[in-house]
Amino acid sequence: MVTKQTIVRGGNKAVKIVVSLLKFIIPSIFIMKVLEHSGLLYKIADFFAPVMAFLGLPGESALVFLFGQVTIYSGIATMAVLDFTAKQATIMSTVLCIFHVVMLESAVIGKSGANALLNAAVRFIAALFTGLVLNLILPGV
Repeated sequence: MVTKQTIVRGGNKAVKIVVSLLKFIIPSIFIMKVLEHSGLLYKIADFFAPVMAFLGLPGESALVFLFGQVTIYSGIATMAVLDFTAKQATIMSTVLCIFHVVMLESAVIGKSGANALLNAAVRFIAALFTGLVLNLILPGV
């Protein structure tokens, strides 16, 4: 049975989780806005555009990969700042889910005795392959 105490306890935990996520989300959005207003975002986008085009993504999405290596929530916050189509958002979200925080997770996997480099390589290849396939099969621009 749900009691007042249960609701209060759950509410307090929810607030703590939101505050901990905001520590990553707010700086990510701030940095993206600074890059956008300084013009650096467009230079970065132009540099990565040829590579990202294979996945059907704009050059700016390279920053989503970068921020996604901090936490997946930073990558999501970065995506929120960018103007993606539904197709691009789907591809980027899927690729980010496969290839987020790979350095940290590979280090943990390495400590457990598995091959960390192999794990990172497989995740990278799986993310690229999935992005390529989604770019080919999803309708849209």
